[in-house]
Amino acid sequence: MLGPFDVFPRLNTDRLVLRKLLPEDLPALIKNVNNPKIAANVLNISYPYGEPDAAFRLAFVQQGFVQQHRVVFALAKKDTNEVIGEAGIHFTKDRKSAEIGYWLGESFWGSGYTAEAVSAILDYGFRVHHLEMMYAICKEDNVSSHRVAEKSGMHVYSCGDGMVRYAIQNIENL
Repeated sequence: MLGPFDVFPRLNTDRLVLRKLLPEDLPALIKNVNNPKIAANVLNISYPYGEPDAAFRLAFVQQGFVQQHRVVFALAKKDTNEVIGEAGIHFTKDRKSAEIGYWLGESFWGSGYTAEAVSAILDYGFRVHHLEMMYAICKEDNVSSHRVAEKSGMHVYSCGDGMVRYAIQNIENL
């Protein structure tokens, strides 16, 4: 029986395929993430964002999976396979919980894609990794990110330092 880190997972939603980020995805990644609005709201993304940043990101994502620290999915539209964003989980040291992070290219904002992806990842984290809790940390003024967390069933558990922290517990694994 395969373990959760033996093969990179592939998740399907109504409109998206959540899959491994591939070298051929880097032009679409750059096109969608090279945006000061995204850099202002995502802590590990800078602006401008170019080929060296994307190559580093690909290695970071792949290494995190191999080392079992994180699972970061490319969000690809089912109809075109175009990568329009990323979402993933970053495990705590005790592996009982994980932070969920996400970003989406601006031309796709307001479409519901992020909430669709986050719901699939929450299910994956609880079902496959048996996490007790998953959480998201959003900047106070990032209203869209708050909406995604709330639509996904998360609730505010703390605020401060310009950040709002959301969490959801897996009742079955407590």
